Amino acid sequence: MKYNVEEIESKIHFRQLEGIGERLEEDITSILNRTGIYFRIFQRAKTPFSIAQKLEKDGYGFEEGEKKMQDLIGLRVVVYYYDDMAIIRGILDQTFRCVGDWAKTDTTEEEFKASKLNGVFRIPNEYQQVYNGDISFMPIDRTFEVQLRTISFEGWHEIEHDMRYKSPYEGAFWEDNEDLSRTLNCVLANLELCDWSTLSVFDKLSYYHYEKHNWEMMLKGKYRLRFDAKPLSKELVDFLESYPDVAYCLYRCEREPVIYALLQDGHHDAITYDLLVKVANEAVSSYDGKTKRKLAKLCNELVKEEKGIKPERLELNPLELTPSFQLNVTLSHKLGVDEKQEFTAAVRMIASWAQGRFCNIANNIPLTPEDYEFHMPGYNLQIMGNVSLGFYKLSLEYVDLTRKGVVWCTTVSLEQSERIRMKVDCGYCHPPDRLVRDSFNKPRFVDEIFRKIGYEDVIPMSLKPGKITSMKDLEKVSSFIADHNRNLPVILAVEEEDSERQINVARLAETVGTYAHVFLMDKKVIPVMVEISDYTKEELMGAVWVTFRGGEDKFFTREMIADSRFDFNKYAFDAGNVYEKAFRHKLVKLIKENNC
Repeated sequence: MKYNVEEIESKIHFRQLEGIGERLEEDITSILNRTGIYFRIFQRAKTPFSIAQKLEKDGYGFEEGEKKMQDLIGLRVVVYYYDDMAIIRGILDQTFRCVGDWAKTDTTEEEFKASKLNGVFRIPNEYQQVYNGDISFMPIDRTFEVQLRTISFEGWHEIEHDMRYKSPYEGAFWEDNEDLSRTLNCVLANLELCDWSTLSVFDKLSYYHYEKHNWEMMLKGKYRLRFDAKPLSKELVDFLESYPDVAYCLYRCEREPVIYALLQDGHHDAITYDLLVKVANEAVSSYDGKTKRKLAKLCNELVKEEKGIKPERLELNPLELTPSFQLNVTLSHKLGVDEKQEFTAAVRMIASWAQGRFCNIANNIPLTPEDYEFHMPGYNLQIMGNVSLGFYKLSLEYVDLTRKGVVWCTTVSLEQSERIRMKVDCGYCHPPDRLVRDSFNKPRFVDEIFRKIGYEDVIPMSLKPGKITSMKDLEKVSSFIADHNRNLPVILAVEEEDSERQINVARLAETVGTYAHVFLMDKKVIPVMVEISDYTKEELMGAVWVTFRGGEDKFFTREMIADSRFDFNKYAFDAGNVYEKAFRHKLVKLIKENNC
């Protein structure tokens, strides 16, 4: 390739490009929402590979006669009705600085092609100013492209793009199959017919309601907008009955000037039938001035009432904190190793993790136990440390770049007395009225400290399940479960006679071994368990027992395990026992929820 993908990735700031695309999407959405047009909008920034692949084609370069890539950022607006494409095109032309002419589908009466409009616009300066990546080494314009298409052709474009335009086989894919290619064009012709037929249906429906004096339904069929549920006011219904020339004007006038009048009306909260009659009266009236003034007075009274009073200032609410990970353990101590060394080693791993989080923001975060502060909008870091006192505490906050309104918070402390105690609290803050997907966020240093130093929660933690093969083992585990000093949950899985039905205890221990204890009981110990518990042999065989701190127990028989199902089954087409994966997923989720 002409351009190296790794070089493109290192020089172009793609997250900022995505942010510009998101802002453009929000701006266009806010404008189009005021028109009431039915639409969907999507945005994307080109990937490094896609950039390199496109610039590989002939015609791109810096020389005279060569062109530059103009769709580094792309938006697609999909409309439900064909005639809305021209209206949105006009709105965009007046809103942004268009570069060149719109590209549209050229067809003759003997051929069919997917209908689309492509326009290129300058990225506004206010957005360019926040971009600090480098695109000067490639033939790329500081522009964004908008594609307009109807919902009928939305899926078709993907098919054509993949099977024709971007086919890796070029003409060979359709060679000697001209009849099939023609059949595919027939499908395309039907899609075009669908777009035109839809408009025809609603035009005829609007005329039917006009003749029946169903004024609200006439407006719905004529203008095809996202109207509010509020019906056409009785006062306006009576007015249209009394002034048939006004009703005829509303039926016969063009949609486009009325939609533009909605844009000029100001920031209305919703598009109502009353509002539409008001702006139509102002924009397209063809009846006498006296009637126009009388209708304007009536509409102003009705629309003024429906707007209501807006609050003068925004009411701010405190963010809610949702825990995502917690851990309270003792660090293991190896004989012959100075505890100060273990303490400073743990500090280094925690601080290195913080450096990774703030690598593009702060580069002087200390790796030793000492005081440090860093504050800037969206990012806060505070460290208190004293190696002689054996104390270290790090508090870190940063905004989530992928989820709007989310701020991550992590606090970790180390205290050294006879042993080193570590406490970790992680969570995320979000607006109270915003639905945020639950997240379990175990920081990387938790596993790193575990591998290099180790944890103890009364007994050592392990990523391998403990084995219970005798009465003596059972007594030890029972004593441990009853220990009030234990902080973390205990999972006890009983061995199955049929190994095919056994849950994957080893995989379970690998997953939760840093914040839960996992044991596997040999089936030969079951008779002893029957004697000391209230369970039968049948109930214990293949069962799983979970004990949390404070004595809360969860007991799952193998029948309950076999009945486990995913709400969203990502493993539906995998080989093996899906129910086992479903139960293990359920168990891990239970442990994580208890952890928080």
